[in-house]
Amino acid sequence: MAGSQSFSKRVLLPLAVICLTVGGLSVMGLSLWRMNSSTSSSGSATASNANSTVPTLAANGYLPVQVFNDSKVPGLARKTARELEKQKWTVHGVANWSGTSFKKSTVFYPSTGKESAQALSALFQVQIAPARSSMSESELTYVLVQKAD
Repeated sequence: MAGSQSFSKRVLLPLAVICLTVGGLSVMGLSLWRMNSSTSSSGSATASNANSTVPTLAANGYLPVQVFNDSKVPGLARKTARELEKQKWTVHGVANWSGTSFKKSTVFYPSTGKESAQALSALFQVQIAPARSSMSESELTYVLVQKAD
């Protein structure tokens, strides 16, 4: 038949383009999901490496931090994250808190992170507490509920 396309041009080429597109979008979506420190379906904080048993210390010798805004002050978590970065803390995520609200700003720490939590607490004069089961086991979780100075 004149003008008919081969099987590879009609089927295999479009199939390859579709597979590469879906794969690329999946990789980008997963990267963005991890980068944004998404929240779980229960609304509590999770981290991409929440199941890690060996926390990695940042350049300042302390655990990295995830900063969450549980206040009505827009941009509070982002502002606090910038202040932390000026103090050489590594910030792995900034987001609004969607879990149960807290009465006071709190730094939650994993089982091996109490020293890091105490150092962060000293900067902002906030309380510390052990991380809840849905929180990261390799990073500090800083939940802000009042305006930072």
